Amino acid sequence: MNSTQAHPNPPVSTQPTLMDWLFLLSCVLALALVAWFGKMAYTEATKTETAKRNGEAVVTWMQEATAGRFEADFGVAACAGSATPPAGAAPAADKAAGAPNTWGGCLDAILVQTTMKTLDNPFREGIALDFAPACNPDDRSLAGNIVMEKITATPPGSAVPTVITPLTPDVAIDQKIQVRLSVCDKGAYAVKVAEFEF
Repeated sequence: MNSTQAHPNPPVSTQPTLMDWLFLLSCVLALALVAWFGKMAYTEATKTETAKRNGEAVVTWMQEATAGRFEADFGVAACAGSATPPAGAAPAADKAAGAPNTWGGCLDAILVQTTMKTLDNPFREGIALDFAPACNPDDRSLAGNIVMEKITATPPGSAVPTVITPLTPDVAIDQKIQVRLSVCDKGAYAVKVAEFEF
């Protein structure tokens, strides 16, 4: 007589065990965590992209304004430059009497008189677009702010071709200047958007 017939194998249970349920639960939790972290990363990336688009909107306005701001009928008077008078001619009387326009006055005007007044800081709900002197990772409240810097060329042969300084409110804008615009990301690190002439 065959031994397999004498001792048949016991039936195998197909019901999940406690370990099976724990494994399935850990898989569900892992998927939920991955989805949650992915959503958080997507939300923060969207906010950074919105901040960059805000910066691009500022660059677009400033580049479009560059040519016209040296004309007499320029729309935002606080941003107007002074046209260089012909050799030997006296400067215009209104410019000779007053100080040249500054970046601070121009910034105040464009935040009120242009489409930039509708832009918001994507990292802080309900807060209008703001400008900062620099991005600083130690100050996370700067996230979403725009940073404007003045680029000044050094004399030919210098070891450093340009010097970059913050575009402070007292900087005169009566002549064309080179500008670099950056935005501060979530960690308040600078993300360069563009360099242009204003």
